[in-house]
Amino acid sequence: MVERGSGMAVWRQIASEMEQAIRRGQYAPGVQLPTEKQLSEQFGVNRHTVRQAMNRLAETGLVSIEQGRGMFVAERALDYALGARTRFTENLLTKQKQPLRELVSAMQIAAPADIARALGLPTGSGLWQLETLNRADGKKISVSSHYFPVDRFPAMPELFRRHGSITGALKAGGVPDYRRRFTRVAAKLIAAPDARLLDLPRTRPVLQSETVNVDERGRPVEFVRARFAADHVVLTIEHD
Repeated sequence: MVERGSGMAVWRQIASEMEQAIRRGQYAPGVQLPTEKQLSEQFGVNRHTVRQAMNRLAETGLVSIEQGRGMFVAERALDYALGARTRFTENLLTKQKQPLRELVSAMQIAAPADIARALGLPTGSGLWQLETLNRADGKKISVSSHYFPVDRFPAMPELFRRHGSITGALKAGGVPDYRRRFTRVAAKLIAAPDARLLDLPRTRPVLQSETVNVDERGRPVEFVRARFAADHVVLTIEHD
């Protein structure tokens, strides 16, 4: 039970108690924690106080709060490799994880200046923008924006729907193999649409990677902007 008047805020006491319970193994990684209502009854406080305590543990990365599902003990982060020939499916299978890439939306846009430059196209050129939600063993780990020249890949959305993967779609579109020309990684606060897709609070950071993939002749075929849930993924840069 909490001690009022002890000099330590009640919510901090609750956070400390829950942290100790997790660290001594009372709650294993991935296990769902008691609800706010159950914890408020356990500690004899209101739900706002419990929410403040659990948000603090989420900020430290010890707890994961998933909208609509509840609170969970954070699992060990997935080691996701970024190399010259990284493939989403192969990457996860080597970690004994089941991959799933879901198409969220597909639309044709005019190329913004930065993406056009990366793809070697004039600003305003036609691009396909495919938004995907990516899972490992059912857990949402990232969302990605994929951009392809419309002139070169006029049926890209249909190819992706048919093959279920970027690699399969590119192969069907005449690119049997491709590699990364470069990758940039930066930490950012999560945007509202990504927070909804990943079931994360707006206070959580993401690791954003920007990549240009090229074909065997070195011609750009895809620009990718991926946002990884920083609580769930560690990015490893491989030197090929």
